[in-house]
Amino acid sequence: MRPWETIMLSPALEKQRQQLYAQAVADMEQRVQAAGDFPAMLAALGWGLQELDRTYTATPARVKATVACRAGCSFCCSVPVDVQAHEVLFAAGFIRKNFPPAELAAAITRTAAHRARVSGLYSDERGRLRQPCALLRDDRCSIYEGRPEACRAHHTNNVAPCIADLTEPDVAIEQAYIPALRSRMFAVMLGLDEAIEAAGFDDRAYDFGSALHEALTNSLCQELWMRRKPAFPDSCLADPSMDDARPGA
Repeated sequence: MRPWETIMLSPALEKQRQQLYAQAVADMEQRVQAAGDFPAMLAALGWGLQELDRTYTATPARVKATVACRAGCSFCCSVPVDVQAHEVLFAAGFIRKNFPPAELAAAITRTAAHRARVSGLYSDERGRLRQPCALLRDDRCSIYEGRPEACRAHHTNNVAPCIADLTEPDVAIEQAYIPALRSRMFAVMLGLDEAIEAAGFDDRAYDFGSALHEALTNSLCQELWMRRKPAFPDSCLADPSMDDARPGA
């Protein structure tokens, strides 16, 4: 089920969603096709993430006024995040570029601990964990400009369900979603992913912390990704059952 199928959209919002999705696919496809090496692909990925931010900025003010999220509000940063390989590689590149050696070493240590904690867990088990993201520092994202797509697209109109979700993973947090904003953000997010997948790049779902640890400690990940191979080992998958479903498994 696609994210917007869990909420009711007016005909106008549905039309807008379709337009944003189609435009994101077309624009990202053009940039991916023009990128001849990994640095150029990183630039294309950076454009895509900025496009998500621009989509939020272009959202009508009356809609943004309903957003309860604020700087230092980090309740959602304890929820496991599923990502695709390109998001991990962009985050790893951001860390290498911006973190001094001591902070890089600390990030590797924290992501290693996260990876050990979730190793072998199925999606529903991992989804019930409530541990702060390894990149959360003083209730703020230390890679805010390089954070994954889902982190950029998540907003609620009420902080109470977000707080409750820390101890009650089954809380109906979707009731706090903002359809007029969520449909826009996810349309662009999925459009970007579709363009990258259509170009043959790794489309498997990974646990962000686990894959990030691999990316920070194994320089071959970006080479594998550029060769249209799985960028990270099966141990980094968001759900081990995904590996069981592979042909010949």
